[in-house]
Amino acid sequence: MNYQKLILVGNATGDAQNRKSKKGDVTYTTFGLAVGSIKDRSNFFPVIVFGKTGELAREHATKGRQVLVEGRIELSRNGRLNVVA
Repeated sequence: MNYQKLILVGNATGDAQNRKSKKGDVTYTTFGLAVGSIKDRSNFFPVIVFGKTGELAREHATKGRQVLVEGRIELSRNGRLNVVA
């Protein structure tokens, strides 16, 4: 059995945006998340959210707002690490 769970709390680096898959059959929301403090180096994570949760993320994940993300890590085809909520 494989299991992973990731919980991050940080600030949205920009307003969440709705997107469609290349085929146009799936709608999802993306935004960046900065985790860390001003004194330390921040870590930046790209976040992808699907479904109704994605709609809520688009409304509430605005630039600078604190966000809690619970999801999993996924490696994209181009080798980029994403957080999928």
